[in-house]
Amino acid sequence: MINAFAKPYSQPLACQAGLDILKKGGNAADAAVAVAATLNVTEPSSTGIGGDCFCLYYDAKTKKVGALNGSGRSPAKLTLEYVHINAATVPGAAAGWVDTINWFGSGKLSLIEILQPAIDLAEKGFPVSEISSSMWKNEQDLLEKTCY
Repeated sequence: MINAFAKPYSQPLACQAGLDILKKGGNAADAAVAVAATLNVTEPSSTGIGGDCFCLYYDAKTKKVGALNGSGRSPAKLTLEYVHINAATVPGAAAGWVDTINWFGSGKLSLIEILQPAIDLAEKGFPVSEISSSMWKNEQDLLEKTCY
């Protein structure tokens, strides 16, 4: 199972965060949140707290599938006449991570334990992956024009 879990991620540090959570007794939902949070730090163009979160979770014990819609919410009084191309919602990812842990998590690990790998990388630093480095280098001119 660990090898199958390890393959789909472009960021090895995120993959390691998920594996560490599994080794501590967490389940796939706990590990998925750890991976998402770590990607938020190490490869923010892939995922982040400024986006949405969707989860389909299969519980092998109950043989049931659960779903979570962590998309952002729009204002309660919003009408179609006010919606246009630039409309935005409140990001739902952070709440989606919490809901994923509460609804589908193992119950063995706290939110802080699940987020700790991402917190450690954010505080202590990490080597930037070749993918992120290449993307940032390719967009350097645009970043300099829009950020300064």
